[in-house]
Amino acid sequence: MIREDVHNFEFGAPFIYVKYHRRSAVAFVTSLDDPSDHHRSVTINLLTHQISHLKHLTTTFLSTREGTSLPLKRQLNLHMRARQLACIHTSNLHLILKGKCVFLAHLKIISEVTSARSPPPYNDHPH
Repeated sequence: MIREDVHNFEFGAPFIYVKYHRRSAVAFVTSLDDPSDHHRSVTINLLTHQISHLKHLTTTFLSTREGTSLPLKRQLNLHMRARQLACIHTSNLHLILKGKCVFLAHLKIISEVTSARSPPPYNDHPH
């Protein structure tokens, strides 16, 4: 199931941005709904691995508090399934799989860190 916040993304944002996020959401959901059990399994396992890797990079960045988030941004760009799910959440769409939002907490932290130029203060993110 996908829920969309149409008040923020129907007319208030450039059309190409909306179109990109919607297509990413459709591609991701289509992959999760593929008739092949193998394809669905590969999709969810790949996503789980990618989110785990990005979460590890985020945690390391927040604990060392050195450098910029550029390496994390580059990794996100290379991880297609994680990037597609990030598009879903960025657009205030929520993917619900088996009654739960998929990786919502992890993506919020990853998104905050990738959008910041420098690490946030220690108080903002408990580990």
